[in-house]
Amino acid sequence: MFVVARITSLNVKAGEATILGVSSGLQNFFNTGLLGALIATIIGSLAWRIIASSFPLAFMANPLIYVIIRLYLILESTGICSAAWLLALLHKVIANFQVDEVYVGEPEEQGKKIASGAGAEGQEIEA
Repeated sequence: MFVVARITSLNVKAGEATILGVSSGLQNFFNTGLLGALIATIIGSLAWRIIASSFPLAFMANPLIYVIIRLYLILESTGICSAAWLLALLHKVIANFQVDEVYVGEPEEQGKKIASGAGAEGQEIEA
């Protein structure tokens, strides 16, 4: 993903003309490469679906596709994909995750801080 982001990133310096005349903030987002990586990922994930829907017999007759589908069906039959929830629960216990209220406080407390003008850390919020 990082390679794709680097290939699809732009490098427009501040003060130069932006691509398609967008704002400088949006141009800074384009410069990160995340947008290009996202588009490349979407196109890459949809390409096989489009090919399969356009040419279903040719797609299913491909021996490589047949082997891949069989491997996925075997993997699914083992139930290891269903074990992801069990692994997540185990990770929660090991990492000692707690509910959000422990980290950020109750919603009422957050509302009082915002109303009084104090930030999450007790800092003043500038308007």
